[in-house]
Amino acid sequence: MFRILFSAVWAGMFLACGPGVEEVRSRDPRPDILLISLDTTRADHLSAYGYERKTSPALDRLSEEGILFEAAYAPSATTGPSHATLFTSVSPISHGITKNGRELDLGWKTLAEVLGQEGYQTAAVVSSYVLSARFGYDRGFASFDEDFSQAEVPEGVTLWEGDEVEGKFYGRADDTARRALQWLEDRSEPQKPFFLFVHFFDAHDPYVIPEGYQPPFVPGPEESLKRNRVVFMYDATLAYMDQEIGRLLDGLVRMGLDEDTLVVVTGDHGEGLMERGHWHHGVHIYEEGVRVPLIVRLPGRRSAGLRIPTPVSWLDLAPSLLALSGISSQEGFQGESLAEVMTGQGALDPTRSVWLYRRHYEGDEEVEAGQAVGEAWGLRRGRWKLIWAEEENRLELYDLETDPEEKVDLAMERPDQAATLKAELEVWLASQPRSRGGDVLLDAESRRKLQALGYVE
Repeated sequence: MFRILFSAVWAGMFLACGPGVEEVRSRDPRPDILLISLDTTRADHLSAYGYERKTSPALDRLSEEGILFEAAYAPSATTGPSHATLFTSVSPISHGITKNGRELDLGWKTLAEVLGQEGYQTAAVVSSYVLSARFGYDRGFASFDEDFSQAEVPEGVTLWEGDEVEGKFYGRADDTARRALQWLEDRSEPQKPFFLFVHFFDAHDPYVIPEGYQPPFVPGPEESLKRNRVVFMYDATLAYMDQEIGRLLDGLVRMGLDEDTLVVVTGDHGEGLMERGHWHHGVHIYEEGVRVPLIVRLPGRRSAGLRIPTPVSWLDLAPSLLALSGISSQEGFQGESLAEVMTGQGALDPTRSVWLYRRHYEGDEEVEAGQAVGEAWGLRRGRWKLIWAEEENRLELYDLETDPEEKVDLAMERPDQAATLKAELEVWLASQPRSRGGDVLLDAESRRKLQALGYVE
């Protein structure tokens, strides 16, 4: 508290004595922070991660200027639980947001709250109704822009079971970038460092390519098959989203902010593209559902070109951003700061554990082996990955070093390895404080909006 008061008095003294905003800001060594979340973005469909299509030129450049994490994981294949973990550094079962439409408990301190208390000007620009303030995602943000009414959202996606859903429940990347740039231009306290969170939604189904947009690749004969056509459309929406991310990053350059801004781009979950006979996300925690991009550009382009192969989690992001801003981690944060490894002052344990969660299903969602029932858990440790769904009587073990697509289940062949990981997973589950986020009472229109995107069971 003394540090916050001192900083406020110190900044006020300089303003009163006459130095300009730039001089005051230059005396604060803390970085500005731009945190970008990409909905439904799997890492292996970005050219920054070696994908054959040029889906991410802007992120390719960002990775060359920064640090690319080769094995980053969202904690869940569902938007709400992942973002709640992003902001609290707490697992979904602990913060209680185990599915969309639940409200974040006031007992968990958010990244935005901490940064705001430390003198940052905080703002968010979101592009999906699922991250609405009504569910608590505005906590700690002095400005929370969820108005995507000007977005040119295509018609058709507002139909659900024959009924038309009025209003817009997601935005488009061009509108999202416009709103983010506008906040940067108009921010009321430029003498303060800023924390701006921006959420892009475009890669979510139904993968509609904006009219007039030409992706940097063209369909070939193989796109005559339905799955390949859908994959092409998914890839094209990634490329469109990347284009607008590039426009936002170019805006930092134009405003003279790029050298002092810590930029983080990551994904909230991936997407199934019929690898296991299943479209979309939520029901699986295989690699395509939870392995996401994570690219960090430090101020001054420090550590440019660094590649980090060790698995990391969204749990690690909040403590990392605080550490890179000179702020201590918070009591209750479960993640580990990655700041030292990013700045070349430390290394990560290659066998560190990464925990995964699959939300509860009532048996009404088909999966390859039957119906999804109950919750499921995952543990990535080194080369091994375990998936356990107790109510489905399913235990799977994969060697990601030799089988990165998880095609060969080794649980029967390597029972000792499976048992060791399962025991570790059970110990971790027993150690987690389990809470339930409050279900927000949705009116009929709100429920239709979530159901239209498959977000309400």
